[in-house]
Amino acid sequence: MARVVAVVKILPESEETRPEEVVEAIKRSLPSDVYEVLKYRSEPIAFGIEAIYVWIAMPESLEGGTYDLEERLSSVPGVSQFDVVMVSRLLE
Repeated sequence: MARVVAVVKILPESEETRPEEVVEAIKRSLPSDVYEVLKYRSEPIAFGIEAIYVWIAMPESLEGGTYDLEERLSSVPGVSQFDVVMVSRLLE
């Protein structure tokens, strides 16, 4: 089965929130049989806040595209806002 990768830009709730904590919370909230966090990186924005870019692999045939992923991310502690920046087929 083919997979896609979604690149998600996440803004943490505060400048005290560490990117590693947010990524670990995301990993815990996503079912491992459907989603896989491939990598992440953080990028300074302003006033000590860092944007966190997370690459998440998921099945291409998942009904609703990124809807389920977005619903799950909206309930992760430490996540203030997020935006799906890109979705692309994963070459394996």
